[in-house]
Amino acid sequence: MADNFTEFAKSQMGAVEKLIKGLPGIGGYIDKELRRDADKRVREAIAASLDQSKAALLGVQNALLKGGGLALMDEINEAVTALQTLADRIKTASYGYAGLFDPVRIKEEQLDALVRFDKALAREVGAVNEHIATLAQAVKDRGDINAALDQLNQKVAELNTLFGKRSQAIETPGLLDDPTYPPPADASDA
Repeated sequence: MADNFTEFAKSQMGAVEKLIKGLPGIGGYIDKELRRDADKRVREAIAASLDQSKAALLGVQNALLKGGGLALMDEINEAVTALQTLADRIKTASYGYAGLFDPVRIKEEQLDALVRFDKALAREVGAVNEHIATLAQAVKDRGDINAALDQLNQKVAELNTLFGKRSQAIETPGLLDDPTYPPPADASDA
């Protein structure tokens, strides 16, 4: 995902930018800046998806309220708040790639590990949406709403933990040298 944004940014470079990128010592810096921009765009896309998830959850909340489910409003509000907090954390997180003069340096292998975090986050947002759909169906069918809500809250907590690990990895890039720390590479990446 981040690689797609980086490649697109490279393809949009003008002649002067390409010339400057070719200067010794500058090319790697520009590539990292492109990755930094890609990181920001990926996080914005993930946060926007979470905002859509929150909107869907608010729709479920309204349906539940219309169906007389006032007793579960606190639990639904907790889920809405958790999604909003996570989306805000992702939107306002620091960039994932060190610039030219930043004291923390991140190696190429570590950049690849951060991309794996981004892809894992995107997959997990999809799982959150599945849990919201399950909750919506439980509300519609007057099924086990508590179980569906618990599963949604658990998935949001897992996503929050995953993003926390990504944030730690940016602050302490050496963590990414441990192959068990970042999410495994997706089989479709190979």
